[in-house]
Amino acid sequence: GHHVRLQESVKSFTDGLLNCKPVLPGVDRGIVIAPRRLHLTLGVMALEDSLGSPGKTLANAQALLSSLRPRVMELLDGHGLRIPLTEMNITKPDRGDADNAHILWVGPSLDTEDAQRLKIVSEFVSKAFRDAGFIQERRPLKVCASCFLDLTWQSTRNQLHCTILNTSHRKPHRRPFSYNAMLASPVIREFVHTPLEAHDFRDPVKVEFGTWSVDEIQICKMGSYGPEGEYVSCGSCSLAS
Repeated sequence: GHHVRLQESVKSFTDGLLNCKPVLPGVDRGIVIAPRRLHLTLGVMALEDSLGSPGKTLANAQALLSSLRPRVMELLDGHGLRIPLTEMNITKPDRGDADNAHILWVGPSLDTEDAQRLKIVSEFVSKAFRDAGFIQERRPLKVCASCFLDLTWQSTRNQLHCTILNTSHRKPHRRPFSYNAMLASPVIREFVHTPLEAHDFRDPVKVEFGTWSVDEIQICKMGSYGPEGEYVSCGSCSLAS
């Protein structure tokens, strides 16, 4: 989320949804993820504070992440790590009804070389942390009580993604929004490149939010806020060649 042009593009999209007339059911500013906090999460970790703790510590996690860099660079084989944000969809809605959606995301279609490299590196890093006992959840690439692995950029149906609307942020009720109404709105047609007549919401729609370079893999503290509203990094692995 540190790319300014990406922040501007996503903000333009979410502002359009917020300003849509008639108002889109369930869409309000309380569920919008600030563009500066966009990220792609590889795993969730609950870490202890000190080296003397019996559990896994932040220092342990930092050391493991650093140790993975040579293999990550080998997997990249001289290429940069880039994220093409070319698909948009919702996670599974309540009762299978798109009028009861809770998360809207954008992410890569896996039919490009950039997306395949992203998938390979993400799976490698996630598996290394699972094998070492840092990540207890065994679901492929989902993504803490404390910290998460971040490509300075999550996974649903094994789909890497960045969340842009999330009703879990709505207070006091986690009221859903209508994805059907969103797809029928005029603003959506400025961003979506998929014919929407008779579109099955279970399939992603094609969008174009650009392709963005990933500078580093970070360990970030959940719920933290930096000076610009970003997640606070507790350690990182540079992907600079």
